[in-house]
Amino acid sequence: MDRTLTLRGRLAAGIVAGAGAALLIVLFLFVLQWDGAAPPPAAFFTFAAVAMLGPAAYANPAAAAIGVGLIFVLAIGWALGYVYLARSQPQLVTRPFVSGAVFGVIIYIFTQIALLTAGLYHRPTPDLLGKELIGHLVFYGIPVALIVSSFSRLRKP
Repeated sequence: MDRTLTLRGRLAAGIVAGAGAALLIVLFLFVLQWDGAAPPPAAFFTFAAVAMLGPAAYANPAAAAIGVGLIFVLAIGWALGYVYLARSQPQLVTRPFVSGAVFGVIIYIFTQIALLTAGLYHRPTPDLLGKELIGHLVFYGIPVALIVSSFSRLRKP
């Protein structure tokens, strides 16, 4: 990302990329839920809240809503980190498919580490691992990279 993109432009790129990619990965989870491969969306969002708030969140009726908020906040935060790195690593903008795929893998690994430290990690089956990686690469990492790349091309000269 060119250094001439304003702070407002960088923030907009991160927010739009993070929110858009979060929406895509949540929609991907809904599609997985239809074939029985994933828990119902409310259970997934509740699980996200439990990862942040601890087991007491299971008793909270607003846990699913908190989980939705958490997913969007984290997605936007990671995307803002990508925008920040793109300023000093131009290949993140010029090669969005490769960079986005690598970014998606990094996000997946850090998510698993966070679940491990929270005591919520469960080793996925090979089928579920493949679906989770596809979700993080195709529906989060690559969209973030493409959106950030497009924002850098739209900047004013």
